[in-house]
Amino acid sequence: MSPRSPRLNQIAQAWRLAYQAWDVLGGLLAYTLLYSFRKNILEPARFGLPEMAWDNFFYYGALITAGLWLISMMMVGLYLRPLRKSRLKELSKALQVWAIFSVAYFILFILDDFVDGYSGYFKSASLFSGFLLLWTILGKILLGYLIRHRIKLRKFTFPTLLIGDRETLSQTMESLLRHAKESGEVLAGWINTEDNGDQSPLENLPMLGSIHEVSQWVEKLHVEDCILALPPQQHDRLTPLVLDLEMLGARIFMLPDTYGILSGMVGIDEHGLPLMEWHLDPMDPWQRNTKRMADIAISAFALLLLSPILLIVATVVKLDGGPAFYRQERLGRKAKIFNIVKFRSMRIGAEHMGPQLSSEDDPRITRVGKWLRKYRMDELPQFWNVLMGEMSLVGPRPERAFFAEQILKKAPQYRHIYKVQPGITSWGMVRYGYASSVDQMIRRMEYDLVYIENMSFFNDIKVGIYTVWTVIQGRGK
Repeated sequence: MSPRSPRLNQIAQAWRLAYQAWDVLGGLLAYTLLYSFRKNILEPARFGLPEMAWDNFFYYGALITAGLWLISMMMVGLYLRPLRKSRLKELSKALQVWAIFSVAYFILFILDDFVDGYSGYFKSASLFSGFLLLWTILGKILLGYLIRHRIKLRKFTFPTLLIGDRETLSQTMESLLRHAKESGEVLAGWINTEDNGDQSPLENLPMLGSIHEVSQWVEKLHVEDCILALPPQQHDRLTPLVLDLEMLGARIFMLPDTYGILSGMVGIDEHGLPLMEWHLDPMDPWQRNTKRMADIAISAFALLLLSPILLIVATVVKLDGGPAFYRQERLGRKAKIFNIVKFRSMRIGAEHMGPQLSSEDDPRITRVGKWLRKYRMDELPQFWNVLMGEMSLVGPRPERAFFAEQILKKAPQYRHIYKVQPGITSWGMVRYGYASSVDQMIRRMEYDLVYIENMSFFNDIKVGIYTVWTVIQGRGK
């Protein structure tokens, strides 16, 4: 859960709506210009008639154009964190969207116009895309300037927590204070990572507590940013600290001397100070949204196409005695609890002695259940979980809280899987398989962590192909 204060959330939402309204208006005006050009110039020249009358199609076209333009900008994440982004990067990304959108719009909606000559196509396209380009650039510059101006006036600020030892922070304190003033950050305090360290203020900045109290201070102060400055001898504390901050949703920045530990895992970010940002989301907005759209389309199609099979399997399981479906609490993204749905493959009361993992020749598994597990048919109802947004088609397999706690004791890095939606299938499932012990779960987790650090739409397709081959071979259990 994000630590952001309700007031800052309201401000961010207001500016997000301002950006969206500007883009919707731009789409409406661009289409109005295009439609006017069609009716006043192109069609009269083509049919030899005076000015053509406008019809109701104008309203449909305007709404469709504005809607598609808004969706295109949303797909690449241009409305995320409206208060905290590089204006140059934002404008660059918007221009890329504009270029692709203009070409697609020309092919889909302009190329079939009635024109007197081919030049009419390009005049229409140039008028439409040219206006949309100028409107987009103007909006990004204008709204960006207004946000930046209000930050300088301290109309809204971003609570920031410094985390490190006194010596390291003291060396960069002057730069940190200057950076905070320019970026709208307000240093709320600092956390001393030294055990039994000096508790006196640092440059009038209060020492709030120890490294073990980071989470409570982030939540209490609604901290937006955390700047980490750990000395080399404290590098062993970096991983659990980052994991805690990831779960809280705070933005994580590090001083350059920390970069060597996490080389290749963070990206440099321009903040007026040589800070490097730890990216919380392993996929960029475009890939993440594309993945979600694919999840919805494929799961809906699968449920529809497989409905006869689902009905037959449900009937067979029901006749075997007991309910057809089995629901169980699992931990999803950000460790949120949800109920996973499966075809029942074990006897009723199979866990009357408490949570247990299944094994190769588990006597609790029914005769029908063995067949379902062999071909992983018991997982089919989880397409419903995917459709509801609780799971994805591809992602780390969700575990029960009982076993997750045991895994965390041995492998704290397991919390990384909470960064993404769990999946019906995973890289760990196709490369390692089922796990019948906590140690095996940890070994399988290593594959899932590799997947998370290399998440892409292409890799999801790769996992999907491996999964289909596993099912065909009947290598489930």
